[in-house]
Amino acid sequence: MMLLLLLGATLLFITLGMEVAWAIGAGCLVYMVASLATDFPINFVLFPQQFLDGVDSFSLLAIPLFMFAGGLMTAAGVTERLVRFASAMVGHVNGGLANVGVTANFIMSGMSGSAIADAAATGSVLIPEMKRKGYPATFSCAVIASASTVGPIIPPSISFVLLGAIVNLSVGKLFLGGVIPGVLMFVSMFALTWWIARRRGLPREAKASTEERLSALWSAVLPLAAPLLVIRSMVIGIATPTEAAAILVLYVLILGTVIYGTLTFNKILACAAQASLVTAIVMLTVGTSQMFTWLSVQEQFGEMLTDGMLSITDNVFLLLLLTNVILLVLGTFMEPLPLMLVLAPILFPMFTDMGVDAIHLGVVMTINLILGLLTPPVGLILSVVCVIGRVDIMDVFHDALPYMAMLTAVLLLVTYWPATVTWLPNLLLP
Repeated sequence: MMLLLLLGATLLFITLGMEVAWAIGAGCLVYMVASLATDFPINFVLFPQQFLDGVDSFSLLAIPLFMFAGGLMTAAGVTERLVRFASAMVGHVNGGLANVGVTANFIMSGMSGSAIADAAATGSVLIPEMKRKGYPATFSCAVIASASTVGPIIPPSISFVLLGAIVNLSVGKLFLGGVIPGVLMFVSMFALTWWIARRRGLPREAKASTEERLSALWSAVLPLAAPLLVIRSMVIGIATPTEAAAILVLYVLILGTVIYGTLTFNKILACAAQASLVTAIVMLTVGTSQMFTWLSVQEQFGEMLTDGMLSITDNVFLLLLLTNVILLVLGTFMEPLPLMLVLAPILFPMFTDMGVDAIHLGVVMTINLILGLLTPPVGLILSVVCVIGRVDIMDVFHDALPYMAMLTAVLLLVTYWPATVTWLPNLLLP
């Protein structure tokens, strides 16, 4: 009964439009107040204690650093350089600027670690230009929104940092585990865009000359080195993911201030303020979710969910499919972070006891939750691109459905072929 009160109150506050972090915290407070009338009252001092336990993690320090680096790259003009490079390389093939968007988001994903940041950065550059060239506005937004889902899968990834902190996994292995699935997502979306553009007769860019390609490559070569710097520093063991994030910030600062001369003190300050604001929201959600998770454990929510799933089947392949369906459905109306914070401590022990590799499960879960960003009513990525393109969210979602289908197919491939995730981490970080 108390568990239903906790879940019901939290969902009610979310439905009423309250921010997720506040909704979770308010649901916990309702439970704690109600517990005073039971034989097992909850001491209110546990709330700040659990909150601090949730955010007290060295790994979580990587989040503001990666966000700061992503903001600096946009302010320094790195996004425009990468878009120009992508346009020179693939703008002439079927898909034109649409596939430039797919390629640019793939490249950006190796720097920002955030789908929403990538969608905002590449969308602000490409969506107006695509509309000017004759691309349907809803299709332009759908392509950019779908392509940005690679951001949290290709390292570095803010989602992997959070997941590693929640269930005590190697963030470095999660980073490496996301490489092949991220490439599969990119290739599948590139092929789909090529096919749609050919079928609709969408315009292409003029083929760039060799000189133009070399010029675009030269202007982008230093930004392209950023993700390699992050991964290499972790693989050779000189930096943890958090320290690698600090190295990335320093690298981008040098690019913007010394080499390009595009970063001013005011721009750096604005990027730091924005990263601090977003980090505060994330950490508020982490802290309140820690209390929610503690209360859920007291009410044996994990055992109930596990027993319920095992009562349907004990086949690990069917359970993975069932988990995918549950996460995809929940992702339509809840944000990835609270879902990860609440469900990861429950699902990981069950599946690891059944022999499922924890790194594999982490990547599968993250892909699931990121796809929720493409589905209304929450659909944060859709909201971002719709503001840029000035179109209706449901129209964009309709054009994004083929991409959702393709990404779901990649998700199933990764789910049932664990080597797509585990091969690279086992090779480089045995």
